[in-house]
Amino acid sequence: MMKELRKKITGLFVMLAMFVSVCGTLQVQAAEFSVTDSKAVLYSNDNTKVYRTPDENSGVVTTIASGLPVDVTGITSNGWFRISLNGAYYVPGYGLESRNSGNTNPVVNNTDVSILTKGTFSFFKNPQLGDFTKTEVEDMDENTYIKYLDSYLMGYALIENCILQDTGERLKTAYENEARLDKNVAGMTMQAYLINYRNNYLSDSLAGPFRSEKDLKLAMNRAIRYEISTFGAVYKSSNIGDSESKMTKLLEGVIDQMKAEQGVTFTCRMEYGDYKTGDGDTGKGWIIEFTRKK
Repeated sequence: MMKELRKKITGLFVMLAMFVSVCGTLQVQAAEFSVTDSKAVLYSNDNTKVYRTPDENSGVVTTIASGLPVDVTGITSNGWFRISLNGAYYVPGYGLESRNSGNTNPVVNNTDVSILTKGTFSFFKNPQLGDFTKTEVEDMDENTYIKYLDSYLMGYALIENCILQDTGERLKTAYENEARLDKNVAGMTMQAYLINYRNNYLSDSLAGPFRSEKDLKLAMNRAIRYEISTFGAVYKSSNIGDSESKMTKLLEGVIDQMKAEQGVTFTCRMEYGDYKTGDGDTGKGWIIEFTRKK
């Protein structure tokens, strides 16, 4: 029977291997099996029964409705998934499945996160990370806050403690509240939810409207750090107004400074007109598209 069970779940393990992060092997007390620590999110199906131990004789604790995300924390040597459900419980291998590759909210694996957060690890695994207060997070500048978000993505065992700067809510609270109302949010992991929030925050931090040369340089530095080749921004200043000659001179100066300080050259095109930012801010200003020169 065990050979047949293992055969049935082979395909699941192949899919799981694409995004599981193996952290080590922990020998549990029962002599007949061991469990390998892993981290992933799989989805329940029509036969998702939860047991106290990886043994059908241990009794069914509960049944999970089909199509719900389930946090997997390990794989047992006898073909079960260990899950987190107000404690450690177990589901047979056939009781969980991955979403297909066409899912609009796929689980993001460690490699993707490493690329996403490249060069931003100053907070990573800092013991203070989970102790920041709402006030401290609200006072963070944009560069620091993006590092803060990246650190939670890299060390996402702590992810539910992350504070969202715009609302002051903890990530877990915001995620669960939205998941109750939006099936698309319910279908994504908390990590994927944070990545969406982080990407929107990063995009807004590049957009402006900016009102000084210093602000433009900060945006360009951020684009260099995150290897963003092209981004749009708005510049608005009463000293510049709609004067093309003044704006051209300002941009040439900023681009020259960036080349001298960072060794990176940007080209840009600009036009004066109406703008609207992601935060809903509207007005008239210089709409600029920056491109990093290769």
